[in-house]
Amino acid sequence: MKRKNIALLCALILAAATSFSLLGCGGCAGTKAPAGQTQAEENSAALRDVEVRQSEEQLSPEAQSTYAFLLCAQALNTEDEAALLRAAPLMTAAGLPANIWLEGGVWLVGRKSAAAVPYLEQGLSVAPDDMSLNLLYAEALMEQGTPERGVELMRAYLAKHPDSLDARLELALLLVKSKEYTEAEVLLNSVTAKERTPLVDYYHARALIGMDKQAEAIPYLQKAIKEMPDFVEAMAELAFIHEQRAELKSARNLYEKLLKFNFSPQDVLLRLINLSLRMNQPERALKYMRQGPDTVPFKLTVAGLFIDSRHYLQAESLLKQIAAKDDAPVDVYLLLADLTYEQRHDLPLALSWLDKVPPQSKAAPRGALLRIQLLGESGKDQEALAATRQAQKQFSDIPQFWDVEIRLLARQKEMPQALEAARKAAKKWPDNADMAFLLGSLLDESGDKKEAFKVMEHILTLHPDNHQALNYVGYTLADENRELERALALLVKADELSPDQSYIVDSLAWALYRLGKNEEALIQIRRAVRLDENADASIWEHYGDIASKAGLKDEARNAYQKALDLKPDNADALRQRLSKQ
Repeated sequence: MKRKNIALLCALILAAATSFSLLGCGGCAGTKAPAGQTQAEENSAALRDVEVRQSEEQLSPEAQSTYAFLLCAQALNTEDEAALLRAAPLMTAAGLPANIWLEGGVWLVGRKSAAAVPYLEQGLSVAPDDMSLNLLYAEALMEQGTPERGVELMRAYLAKHPDSLDARLELALLLVKSKEYTEAEVLLNSVTAKERTPLVDYYHARALIGMDKQAEAIPYLQKAIKEMPDFVEAMAELAFIHEQRAELKSARNLYEKLLKFNFSPQDVLLRLINLSLRMNQPERALKYMRQGPDTVPFKLTVAGLFIDSRHYLQAESLLKQIAAKDDAPVDVYLLLADLTYEQRHDLPLALSWLDKVPPQSKAAPRGALLRIQLLGESGKDQEALAATRQAQKQFSDIPQFWDVEIRLLARQKEMPQALEAARKAAKKWPDNADMAFLLGSLLDESGDKKEAFKVMEHILTLHPDNHQALNYVGYTLADENRELERALALLVKADELSPDQSYIVDSLAWALYRLGKNEEALIQIRRAVRLDENADASIWEHYGDIASKAGLKDEARNAYQKALDLKPDNADALRQRLSKQ
């Protein structure tokens, strides 16, 4: 059946809505013309009393409504978004009912059209209390990145219609999507057992997961899956919870069910491979891999999982298969080089893999850095230094090669050369905070603490949130017992920017100690040693001083002894302090 021409139908209906018709005229068909009258005169006489079609503004309300409806239908029938938007003002003027607006809104939202929001706003101006329009408008706001507007809309709607279950559920859904989990859970708890559906249970579980209550979420997900066995989204959430809780067999069973439903098969296979490796079943992991796509990216990802789990032989075999292909990506050579050295410390073979990296490829800088790293780890410092300087010529705009050179020189105790290289690099990249910090650290190590302090202060003028410079300046001020309030403020900020770093927490404790805030200092120094099992001697020394000041002699003795066990340069001074406890 051919599609009707709605525009033509529209014109015919409008013509029928006028006051006169041809059939009501004196010159209608079948009436003979007076003698001597030509056909043209006859036609003119027939049309003389027929009114011209009225403009849209002059149509009767019924005709306006019909015209607006037909324009909307024509736009949807031809999938013409622009035509639908042109029809919307006429639909508003005609006061078309909500179900007609809803059809257009569903189509626009389904297309993820930016026009969905303004279109639905016009619809709501006609039918502000229609629940379906409100729900769809809230969804459109969520889709277009303004969930907070959707949440406020549904809160307002629910305030006017407190008994609307659909409005309550839509608000809860929006709150979950907006990560406002606590309010969502309160709403979902108000849904009775009789009113609950698998979707309600799923979003209730999502709210609980967002609140880090995975154990409480599990029964809701299990119930949703029991009532809807093909509810794959709930199944995926439950599988991931089991995986996080190390309930690996339960997780694997669910992921295997998801495979049967063909739910995101590649991602599910990677999860199954990862689970198998965690369960020390590499052969099963390979079996899952063979079910996946025969593509290089997928196999590279799998190889990475094998490397991470230290199943090096399987990883190497897989990488070599990829390397044998004509279209092998350059990254595979980097992985093989790293893996070869990690597994067998075979430097020549590792370097031979790096030789395959084309010098003009995007991976060439990473290949050069890996070559330098492997040479350095093998104790071939001079070769590493030569490779670094060659790379500086080839990749002159990459600061990492200057960083490596400086560190190699410092490791070889060539401090004057290292400082010279660091100054040149800091001048070449004046805004590079890492390079400036390296220079400051070398100055400090070489004994020029005054110059080092200037460099660190300069970093803070350019990068006020650099936690390393904040720590250096703050600790230096505290250690020199000056500007203590500023020192404390800097170290509090450093701890906020990079939390739970033992060396920063130690600095913070020392500033509090210098300020006479001994109770707070004790809290922080205890935190510092808890954060690092291998805390250095200076941290234990600070612990001893702070505990001693607090009169905690046993704690002080223990701290001083731990510092002495690490054989620090100031061992004699520590023994004297220990003897006084």
